[in-house]
Amino acid sequence: MADGRARRLGLTMAGRLYALLVGIDAYPAPIPRLSGCVNDVTSFADVLRERVATDALDLVVLTDAEATRSAVTARLTEHLGRAGTADVALFYYSGHGSQQSTPQELWGIEPDHRNETLVCVDSRSPGSWDLADKELAGLLDGVSSSGCHTLVVLDCCHAGDGTRDADEVVRLAPADPRPRPASSFVGVNAPGSPAPAGTAQRSTARWTPVGRHVLLAACRSSEKAKEVTVMGRQRGAMSAALEAALTGMDGRPSYRDVLRIVTADVVNRVRDQHPQVETADATELDRPFLGGAIPATPRPLTLSHLPDGWSIDSGAVHGVPAPIGDDTTELAVYPLSGETSGSPLATAAVTRVLTDRSLVSLTPELDDAFVYRAVVTSIPLKPLLVGVVGDAAGTAALRAAADAADETLVDLADTDAATDADLLVEATADGFVITRPGVTRPLVPVVAGEGREERTIHALERVARWLRLGALTNPGTRLPSDAVHVEVDAGTGPVGAGGTLTISYAGPDPPRFTVRLANTTSTPLWAALLDLTETYGIFTDAFPAGSVALGPGESTSVDLVGQVSDALWQAGTVSLRDQLMVVTSTLEFDPRSLEQEELDVSAVPGTSGLPVRSADLPNALRSNLERALGGTRTRRLGPSAAAAAVADWRTDSVFVVTSRPRE
Repeated sequence: MADGRARRLGLTMAGRLYALLVGIDAYPAPIPRLSGCVNDVTSFADVLRERVATDALDLVVLTDAEATRSAVTARLTEHLGRAGTADVALFYYSGHGSQQSTPQELWGIEPDHRNETLVCVDSRSPGSWDLADKELAGLLDGVSSSGCHTLVVLDCCHAGDGTRDADEVVRLAPADPRPRPASSFVGVNAPGSPAPAGTAQRSTARWTPVGRHVLLAACRSSEKAKEVTVMGRQRGAMSAALEAALTGMDGRPSYRDVLRIVTADVVNRVRDQHPQVETADATELDRPFLGGAIPATPRPLTLSHLPDGWSIDSGAVHGVPAPIGDDTTELAVYPLSGETSGSPLATAAVTRVLTDRSLVSLTPELDDAFVYRAVVTSIPLKPLLVGVVGDAAGTAALRAAADAADETLVDLADTDAATDADLLVEATADGFVITRPGVTRPLVPVVAGEGREERTIHALERVARWLRLGALTNPGTRLPSDAVHVEVDAGTGPVGAGGTLTISYAGPDPPRFTVRLANTTSTPLWAALLDLTETYGIFTDAFPAGSVALGPGESTSVDLVGQVSDALWQAGTVSLRDQLMVVTSTLEFDPRSLEQEELDVSAVPGTSGLPVRSADLPNALRSNLERALGGTRTRRLGPSAAAAAVADWRTDSVFVVTSRPRE
């Protein structure tokens, strides 16, 4: 069981986890005693034993009388110092934090002449001292010099003036008034002095980590770490929240994930305490908690209540689009560790997109003491903005035709906004000419004859569907970018997602190529291959059922042919680009309702086909993905079915350019 559960934290690794956990409640007078520190480290030790394979864990726990200054510093050096390049070193301290005066010899590396300290059980005994921030930084520099990943967790106060709140238990001991000689500092030397063998000379401020350290601190430097009662036991507010986060999350949470969940828990339990994660290398924050590879399993999008209201942990940098009028990103909300099947606890709608998260409104309201899982069910999509210029009578007739069409697909702009339009339509005496801004060649020849206005709007709608599908992404996905690995190959070497494969005719024979899809995760996935041609066709027939099931590690391939039709080639077109979009989902889906024929650029579009209505789509939109795909065809989908399943999904594209040279 331990081995299987370890995979949820990402700790089944090539190396080992060396952990040193220190918890002190039984401080001798005059240091105030605490009640929850031993509970913190013994509970966290149980989490590690349950989640880390036995042969990968090397654990030392020091509590109360065992946690002397000499024992802590020796274990830091000897135990954590065994961690090698492939290993992880963890130092977890729960107890009092304090301050002390900095010796004059070290003023050069401490501007305010005050050290932040950890208070060991014998720190205030004659001949013993607190463990200063610079000592800890130097000792941990020695640990991480091997190349191991190092995490420091401090559930204590690490700043303040020594005062205590009469109504709360805080982990802040009175400052040590004794003058301390510089020679008593372990692993730290005065600036300019040679470092003894086995020590690290490092100029560092307070607890800020150096090198490969990641620091998870219980509070900001101006705040106090507090104790709370959890299930009848005293605990540190941050330690209790950390344990709940690690035992309640699926996948391999990153440091950013853990900080968000821990912060939401702590601010709902106590006042004026905000946990912090710090590192000298910002890329460390995106690593799984306690190190290891970037996760290959989905991680949940989370919803929590912060001081400014409910929000999800994705924002503009993750691709969450701003609301477009009343159309916005919608989400289904579930318990954090529960399944995303059946009716959700609530629904959420994005009201404001910030840089790293998005504010939402909830229906109905939920208990703000908990963190929830959110899954995107709908994404706002802009209508195609079309500038209309030219003959007044023609433009008026075109606008009248647009009024009767699907306004969620096409928006005819005012003349003044025509320069920002996606497409331009010029009304002439002979009919309508559709062009791209800045491109003189018409998208189609003059649309003339009877019903020209309706046929022009119909052509614009087809282009709108094509453009919206090609740009469709899921900003809330937790599927890794390579969940389904895609590559195209024509015998000259594979090209992956985001790349372009260039192929060419050999005489009259069109070139062939192969698309390969492989599930790289440990869970079943479904994939569809959509071909979006340069002439605005959408084809979904790569797989008979629209999508194909891929078990863990399974793969499939499709042989395709690149073509430039005779009609296009004879009209002067010598190359075309296809966008091959791979849609990956955790649930089965059917994309075949997206299919549309190419616009015929050599003739006026036919009159077949009417604007898409919600009634034209499949009667049962089985999942949020099918709803998102249907939304590229029309936004007139009506309310989402309460029983619809919720999938995690993503899109990736590779491009194929087919050339047919002139003879």
